[in-house]
Amino acid sequence: MVLFPFGRKLEVSRGYSLQEIPLFSSLSPSEIRLIEKRMRLVEYKRGDYVYEEGKPADAFYVIVSGRFRVFQKARGEEDKTLIFLYRGDYFGESSLLTGHVHSASVEARSDGILLKLDKENFLKVLEEIPALSIHLSRTLGHRLTKIEDPGKEKLEVKVASLYSSLSSPDSFQFLEDLATDLVQETKSRVIIIDFLPVPDSSVSQEFLEKTRNRFPLTKVDVTRESDLKPFLLDCPPGFQYLPIDSGKGGDGEKRLSTLLTFLTYRFDFLLIRLGREMGDWSSKALKQSDLAYLLLDPSDTALSKALPIIHELEKTFGFSKSEIKVILPERNNQQSPTFYDEKEKTLNLKIFSVLPVRSKQPERYHSTMRFISKELAGTLLGLVLGSGAAYGLAHIGVLRVLEKENISVDVIAGSSMGALVAAFWASGYRANDLEKIAKSLDRRNAFFKLIGFRDLSLAHHGFFHGHQVTRYMESFLGDRTFRDLQIPVRVVATNLSTSQAHVFETGRIVDAVRASISIPGIFRPLHYAGGLLIDGGILDPLPVDVLAKMGVKKIIAVNVLLGPEDRAQKTRVRAEKRKQFLTQKSDNIVWRKILTPLSERLNQHFSGNIFNVIMHTIQFMEYEIAEVASQEADVLIHPIVHDANWAEFYDPDKFIRAGEEKTLEQIDEIKQLLSE
Repeated sequence: MVLFPFGRKLEVSRGYSLQEIPLFSSLSPSEIRLIEKRMRLVEYKRGDYVYEEGKPADAFYVIVSGRFRVFQKARGEEDKTLIFLYRGDYFGESSLLTGHVHSASVEARSDGILLKLDKENFLKVLEEIPALSIHLSRTLGHRLTKIEDPGKEKLEVKVASLYSSLSSPDSFQFLEDLATDLVQETKSRVIIIDFLPVPDSSVSQEFLEKTRNRFPLTKVDVTRESDLKPFLLDCPPGFQYLPIDSGKGGDGEKRLSTLLTFLTYRFDFLLIRLGREMGDWSSKALKQSDLAYLLLDPSDTALSKALPIIHELEKTFGFSKSEIKVILPERNNQQSPTFYDEKEKTLNLKIFSVLPVRSKQPERYHSTMRFISKELAGTLLGLVLGSGAAYGLAHIGVLRVLEKENISVDVIAGSSMGALVAAFWASGYRANDLEKIAKSLDRRNAFFKLIGFRDLSLAHHGFFHGHQVTRYMESFLGDRTFRDLQIPVRVVATNLSTSQAHVFETGRIVDAVRASISIPGIFRPLHYAGGLLIDGGILDPLPVDVLAKMGVKKIIAVNVLLGPEDRAQKTRVRAEKRKQFLTQKSDNIVWRKILTPLSERLNQHFSGNIFNVIMHTIQFMEYEIAEVASQEADVLIHPIVHDANWAEFYDPDKFIRAGEEKTLEQIDEIKQLLSE
């Protein structure tokens, strides 16, 4: 374990701050500063124990990077894993708040960084920041349930409430599909707790008749199995359904709290459909919920009315911004591609997901629902494709192995060349398609297809306009927007005006990629939203942080950049090849001895051209940044081709092969990550 001042790691990791951690995202700047003064960063190596079962609690921890395992020891048996924790997760608060010794041990499963707040400062912070106290109290009950019950499995209990301004059939359908996907994706025990009547048009008459007999919350013992069982309905997809008759009575809120706690011992996911008004006392279920889904009509009036609700969720119930999931349905095909982007800007509202119409686009709808369910379950798999010019062709080999192994990527982030490969793949082009496209570029046509003489520009803006490469991408991607892609994608560019990373997640995909590949000095910067955008690799060549901020728990990163040792090895490979060439038996040995040194001098002379100087300078810097970013990935793939250079787009085979070979070497590590 290594302890060091709070600020040090933040500088290294390009501005990682408390504001980016979900637990703290809703706090004010002054509250953030208060916590920063009292927290320390602690570094753990793989296999280190953070604390052990049975020991007194002395601190509260928040994960900055790495994976940690919570487990219990069993005499004469193997340790029992309770749960895996990832970046943004926190632990240790249960024992601090209850005064009990730790009921489980925590072990670092990879090298990682934790934020540590000792017991004294933890209690002071809760007094000084009520919102944080509310948040921890809200989730304490079912976090304790999962860890203290030895019969439970690895998943943590999750409680999610749904408030909707849509019709009852729409909100019921959403919750039913969410429950179905959770059962299918996680094989977990799921229950829907419903405070609204079941819509006639959404279920069979037989099921509708059964739901008329609603659980009388205020009239029975909510902790007695025999009282609950007659009202608990089995649904064919594998989840259970409990219709609630809240009735009247002064102890309704207490009974609801007791019921939810009782159900956390029996289910892994509790999905609660709240009443139509936030003032309805069923909304008290929010006090024990981890997430709040707001399924809203996209009209201006409905969204405006939702803003006070979001504010109340943050202030009254202690939800962080990332725990409030605003979901809007696609109402028709007449809306412009920027319709939802404009809503976000004008209302200062973060939209979590846009839900396609189920009856018109069933495939896209179910794909979106799977993403929502996996995000709730914490099982999203993210893939990060880094920058690297021609070296980035290795990404194709990585994708080919993932496809062959049926490893489903849920979200992808890319920078520069990685952004280009990510955009094509998410558009539906498989690895074999990408290989064919890459091979269509040879020594004779690559220049003219990607750049061409007509694209030449005045050098003070960049040697090339970038129009030709844009047209080339459009021939494959057309006018697709991010919302048209098969899986969510994030593309990183660098804002030259603000010196900050710009993350594209909306708009036309070609424009985003064009910005991300704008190599300084080679391509002109892209004018966008009043600013100038250049290559994303300048600030974020391996955008692991982009997926981490989205709450993605499992991340595979592919870094194709050469480090100092890789470049030294490249020099040795070239020297060995030259030696082999000179020692071959041939009648032309004299000529080879004369021409080889001449060839080397010419190569050294021309390798110092402006393009090589720019690219090598940039890639030296990018490698150092990517090295730091890679520490936050769960699996790092580093396919390197020593006998190549950044401009060899015309020879993709060796890059693709390196990506395949390196990914196959680590496939067991990837599968282990998926199984956790």
